[in-house]
Amino acid sequence: MQNLFSFRFSENIWRVMPDADPGSALWVIELRDPDRREVSFAVIDLDSLVLKWHRQVEGTDWWTSLTAFMHNRIYLHNYRYPEVPEPTDLIAVDETAGLLSWILPNYILIKSVDQNLLEVATKQGDHFKHMYCNASTGQVMPFDTSLRENADEVILKEPVRYREGNMYFERLAQFIGDVTGGHIPVAIDYLEKRPYIIFSYYIYEQDKTVQYLLIVTDQKRHVLHEKLSEQREGTGRSTMMLKASTLVYLKNSNEFSSLTLS
Repeated sequence: MQNLFSFRFSENIWRVMPDADPGSALWVIELRDPDRREVSFAVIDLDSLVLKWHRQVEGTDWWTSLTAFMHNRIYLHNYRYPEVPEPTDLIAVDETAGLLSWILPNYILIKSVDQNLLEVATKQGDHFKHMYCNASTGQVMPFDTSLRENADEVILKEPVRYREGNMYFERLAQFIGDVTGGHIPVAIDYLEKRPYIIFSYYIYEQDKTVQYLLIVTDQKRHVLHEKLSEQREGTGRSTMMLKASTLVYLKNSNEFSSLTLS
């Protein structure tokens, strides 16, 4: 096992997403500063172990949200009406420097058709009208059902959440308790990358929630046990992800960390 990278931001990490290209080592991060009510984005390259860029993107605001990362572009949704929890506009950002490529008002991203074409939709009354969009220019084109679409490849593994009452929870909690010398989890996130078994689990400690990362082998060999955060208000979501052999996990709400499971 090799430690790859750790980078601490001053803002809170809100969402993390890998490039959909299976051979890419790029990850995009959505960051939020609640005091200033500002959103920014960053790209990290885990091959070269560097932060490529971190910036506020033109055309975004506090309500902007990361939605996809594929074919050299990052896609964001704007929420023009904050009281309505539905995206209203699509923004494309160049991955190389984080600069705005184009904005498509009144359209949302559905999926990628290929590296040059997106399927988008615009709301018309109670229904959505589907269209195609040039990924380079943002130009909208008529929807053509005869086009063959690329099959989506699953490249990201996210953990399964287990809580008390689940049929597997007690067994996993007992295993964690035995390995850690008595920790009693209240929630467990579980991932496998044989021969590694990966847990992100939460315990109550002095009236606060504390999160740990635990990695063991299927032969119960202890590999890593690390505190990720404490004084949490509750349990987070998607605090670790696995792409190929790279495990990405978050520490203290603002630190991006990764390691290779070799």
